[in-house]
Amino acid sequence: MKSDEKEKLNKTAPAPEAEEVATPTAELYGEVKEGESVLPASGEDIDLSADLNGDGIIDEEEAEISSALKSLENRPIEEPKKKKFGWVAYVFLIGMIAIGIWLIFKIVNDMDGDAKSFGDAIAGGSWQFALIALAVLLTILACDWMKYSVIMKTTTGKFNLRSSMKVAFLGKFYDNVTPFAVGGQPMQIYYLHKKGFSGGISSAVVLIKYFAQMFAYTIISLIIMACNTGVISMIEAPWDTVIMVGAWIGLVVNMFLPCMIILFAVLPKFARALASFVVGIGAKVKIVKDKEATMGKAEKVVSDFSSGFKIMSRKPLNLIALLLCCITEVFLTFAFPYFVMRSFNALPADGGYKIFFIIMALNVFSTQAVAVIPTPGNSGAIEGVVSKAFLSIAITSTLSWAIFSWRFAVYYIYIIIGLGLLIFEFIRKIYRNNKKKKLLRTEESDERKEI
Repeated sequence: MKSDEKEKLNKTAPAPEAEEVATPTAELYGEVKEGESVLPASGEDIDLSADLNGDGIIDEEEAEISSALKSLENRPIEEPKKKKFGWVAYVFLIGMIAIGIWLIFKIVNDMDGDAKSFGDAIAGGSWQFALIALAVLLTILACDWMKYSVIMKTTTGKFNLRSSMKVAFLGKFYDNVTPFAVGGQPMQIYYLHKKGFSGGISSAVVLIKYFAQMFAYTIISLIIMACNTGVISMIEAPWDTVIMVGAWIGLVVNMFLPCMIILFAVLPKFARALASFVVGIGAKVKIVKDKEATMGKAEKVVSDFSSGFKIMSRKPLNLIALLLCCITEVFLTFAFPYFVMRSFNALPADGGYKIFFIIMALNVFSTQAVAVIPTPGNSGAIEGVVSKAFLSIAITSTLSWAIFSWRFAVYYIYIIIGLGLLIFEFIRKIYRNNKKKKLLRTEESDERKEI
């Protein structure tokens, strides 16, 4: 009886949303020449999911994209395991956020006890810059959304805007609630796969975005830091030294993976020898437990990047659009504190355009300085470091509210949106299950009447 009910549930299940469903990667047999049709003359069934533009022909570009997607199919896709004491992590997160907020007001108020209330800060602010700050924030969110949409278009032939939006916000949520931002990618891949996308497409969408974002983030950070080393001298001692040393260490750590990927692509033999040497040292000092497994993971990362680059390179305009979205988002994210501080009138009015680049540089140095702090979203560290950095140039009476508003917009808001999406998915799941049960009862009732 249970098996019959299960079968009926499957038959009566509502069809998944069309926008969220993708077909699996095509199985291409043999070599497909450009312009050659794969429609069989005999009328036999054939998988045309590699036909991205839907013209009944799998051309050379589509064949190479499908082949690259197939190389990602063997990545394990599992639902992230629920830890027995997982609630401890959320308690820790809340504690770190509380400490961070306390540090913002503590550090600024210690410099100037004449801080304004939030109402006074808003009343004395600039509504013009507040609107600009809101527009910049929406542009940042839109760029992150469009990155996934562009990759979806490349891998599936459709933009899939709804799935792109959800996977973008869920990624931000899990990155912001896990140390070193390691939770976002596995959850995003699992989410896409659960929505009907193949393992190759699910992995490609997330990994391509990660690699593109990583390169844009490190390159822009390097350029801004190298061109604005003088801003460190504006910070009071000993924080100037702490931030400068921490920032360059953080940048080196963040640049390690991009540099190794480039080395593997340009000088593969040298890169393997260098990686083997580094892993060997790690094994000797007991940092690395399994040398061969670690080397295998390193080469798998390079292989995944190669597959992702091959996919995007076959669609140059899509690749350019993806890079523009990444560069725009990173640049505006680093510049965002300027607009928020202007909206609170927390900056000197006579600073000119130079103060824009000063604020951006201070933000980059502060962000990189806490990059190796193992707290979710660097909470409890970034707030204190940024407060110390911005004190060197800001008007302190409204600085606390400006920094809090900035941090809310670039960090706390993603946690709120992510929780909202999780609650929405949970309620929708319950609704759909109840709908299935109702349809099943209706069918059983109709069957009894017929008997």
